[in-house]
Amino acid sequence: MRISRRQSSGRRRSLVANISNALSKTRKAGPQAKIDVTRDVTSSLYVGMGRLLFVAASLFVLSSTLITRSKDDNNKDRWLRSPTKPTKVPTSVIETLKHFNPKDFRRKNLSPSLDSSVILFYNLFIPAEAEGVKHAIEVITEQLGQVVSSLQKLEKNKRSAVLYYNLIGNERAFPQEKMKQICSKLSTRLSCQQIGYYETASESVTLQDIYDFCQNDDAANTRITYIHSKGSYHQTEVNTNWRRALTDSVVHQDCLFPPDDRCNVCGAQFYTRFSTMYPGNMWTAKCSYVKKLLPPLEGGVYDERKTESVVQFLKYRLWGQLNSTLLDDRVDYFGLGRYRLEHWIGSHPSIEPCELHRENVTFASMITGDITPADYDWGMGPRRNEVVGEFPEARERIENDEDAQFREYFFLPGNLLKWFTLYGSEGIPTQSSWAWKFFPAGDKWKKLVKTYGENAVEEMVMQSSHGFHSAYASNDYEKVKFQITQEDEAKFSDAISPIVVFYHISIPEDKKLAALHALKTQLDVLTNGQYDIVSRSYHRQRPVILYYTVAGDPSNVELFTKICDSSKNLTCRKLGEFSSANERNGETLHHLHNFCLAKPSLSVTYLSNQLPGTYGVNKTESYSMQKIRAYTTAATSKMCLKSRETCNVCGAEFYPLPFNHFIGNMFTASCEYVKELLPPKKFEEAMHDAVGDTLVSQLRRTITTELFPFTPQNLGLDQYSVEHWIGSHPDFEPCDVAPMRHSWFPLFAGGSYLPNDYTSSRVYDFMWSQAPRRSSAPVGRLSRHREKDATEKDAIVFREYYYLAGNLFRWYKLYDKAPPRNSWTWQWYPKGNEWMVGAEKYGSEVVTKLSKPFWDEGVPF
Repeated sequence: MRISRRQSSGRRRSLVANISNALSKTRKAGPQAKIDVTRDVTSSLYVGMGRLLFVAASLFVLSSTLITRSKDDNNKDRWLRSPTKPTKVPTSVIETLKHFNPKDFRRKNLSPSLDSSVILFYNLFIPAEAEGVKHAIEVITEQLGQVVSSLQKLEKNKRSAVLYYNLIGNERAFPQEKMKQICSKLSTRLSCQQIGYYETASESVTLQDIYDFCQNDDAANTRITYIHSKGSYHQTEVNTNWRRALTDSVVHQDCLFPPDDRCNVCGAQFYTRFSTMYPGNMWTAKCSYVKKLLPPLEGGVYDERKTESVVQFLKYRLWGQLNSTLLDDRVDYFGLGRYRLEHWIGSHPSIEPCELHRENVTFASMITGDITPADYDWGMGPRRNEVVGEFPEARERIENDEDAQFREYFFLPGNLLKWFTLYGSEGIPTQSSWAWKFFPAGDKWKKLVKTYGENAVEEMVMQSSHGFHSAYASNDYEKVKFQITQEDEAKFSDAISPIVVFYHISIPEDKKLAALHALKTQLDVLTNGQYDIVSRSYHRQRPVILYYTVAGDPSNVELFTKICDSSKNLTCRKLGEFSSANERNGETLHHLHNFCLAKPSLSVTYLSNQLPGTYGVNKTESYSMQKIRAYTTAATSKMCLKSRETCNVCGAEFYPLPFNHFIGNMFTASCEYVKELLPPKKFEEAMHDAVGDTLVSQLRRTITTELFPFTPQNLGLDQYSVEHWIGSHPDFEPCDVAPMRHSWFPLFAGGSYLPNDYTSSRVYDFMWSQAPRRSSAPVGRLSRHREKDATEKDAIVFREYYYLAGNLFRWYKLYDKAPPRNSWTWQWYPKGNEWMVGAEKYGSEVVTKLSKPFWDEGVPF
């Protein structure tokens, strides 16, 4: 939680210190040893700009209003991490962060009490150190005192209560006898019963007890109250004030016995953003409602589906179909990690909320301790339109934009997506639900839901854009052996074996002429022979077997078949045809992979008459004949076709960023390497899952994206997986043949390489070499200064998705292995040696182990 966008004083002091430190240090260059960036002339500019930034940052900090977090200077900043030096975590926190095993949960046979009018469930945490124990007991005593004080204000026949509690942490310091003493001293009508002890656990164990309790049919009309010892874990003034306000509210008579029985959940303040929830997670709820929820135990179905709903949204947002403009990207806003439990009680659309605080009582009032009984004004919710942390300018923009309201995650789309993912058809709000009237664009969404049910959000996304799709025609690919004709088998046995080319032909209706010209250009290269650097000409030394697929109108390739029929060194075999020119660009790779499974001793070449574009860039050279000719010539040149132990994939130009790829996505590869790759369709599916995990990691700020933004193409999502496939394996050893041209003006060009110009000649100065050897990314995609700045900060190097953090995550996710010790990756990427040692020590846990010291979820409370 946060108040608007103000931060704690400790965080601001840390920010200023970090800026100052960054300006005073000189660090090493970018990821490649051969980066030669001229610094002498520009260093004074950097210092001058840096000083200006420092002054601006200082003025911003001094002008901001501070929130007091704690009077204890040793504790209030303990969760802030320096960008370069990880903060030491207190021992008690490390112990608490031990992984909870759901198998440790013990179910209890609790049933409604006939003797008690009020039933409470209490989640207690007792830390390990003596000072923490003392404070925790003070919290418990005070909180139970609030409960008893509220009971005494009820009618006499309603003043008895039973409190079930789970103890987490230090059992020895707080035995059951101690709890009974506190309870009996406060009131003889308060019965406190321990239901479980856990060395380490989250609130989920007590919430699961509530869920189990409410499954009892006899408990349907029973209202139960949930409280927890907020502040015994993080001792701050904010948590103390917040806990007091929440506890007073949920044990108030209007929450225990609401004036309107429609209310099935009551708390201090009910929010509809970030989610339908009660911030702070204390409430009183009717069991008939709780029974509808998913079981909240950690690692269970609620966790799985909650994350799934967020992943689904993040992918829709990546494709530009849904937005989240009102609030920042924070895990508490999306209900991930420990914050998922705060979203649990409001996760079903049948919630009929009520709240105790007046509408104009803010979250700031709670955490600053400004709540008084005069601020109580019970009412049915929702009745709050704005919440803490919302961007005012975004709110103003969206008020008059109906389409933006329709696509805003923090309005109906996000809630519907959560409800449908969590509960399926049972997550559809009733026709009379408050949600349709309260949220903007409610009528529009109500009609969609009436038509498409729980598929309404997905249907809206699919109708809005055809930009994303699978690259494959089928969802069910079996390992079918590639069918090779007897004629082709005989050719493979010849003394001069043929070149095997898999060719994807795309002919869109709106670019038919350009596509056919590109096709003709590539056929010219194949019929002329293999390019030789010595003579700088083509020589027909080896025949070509061309396996091809056609996407688009197949009648447009008559010229192609004529050339195939008339050429003596070209044998053409059609593998399939597809009506859509842009949606089946992975089919040829599927056949290529199957061929390599059948012929692992051979090599294969992949070509396409359509060049990949850059996502989000309107400029396109999809059918640039000059470039297509150059890339085709490179992939089929003698240098690429020659077998080498140091290279298993060859193309024109190789770049490691933003992902391992050859420009134009044309290459020649050894089948020995290709057969180790995932089948292309399975690779697409695996990447789809990996992208989901990656987007969540970005949301949790456990990874950075300093070098490039996340786009479907950069991540290899859906149809873009075909560009990632060939370089996806940790055993990948690239080489390329295009020449390298250095800038004559390193000061102004940043020491970068100039792009190769393929437009003026058909004579190529190819030169084979192991790769990578040129710029990190294609020209224009990445600033050298940006990359230099990134490599100077460990907090980026050890979290940057486009460096080894992202690559190792994918390698282990896809192939369950890291590159061998002699791989180029350890020498090329920043901190490669540290990553290599870490991979050998931690295996698939290496990314978490090395990046965790720099994690910061960005949640101030």
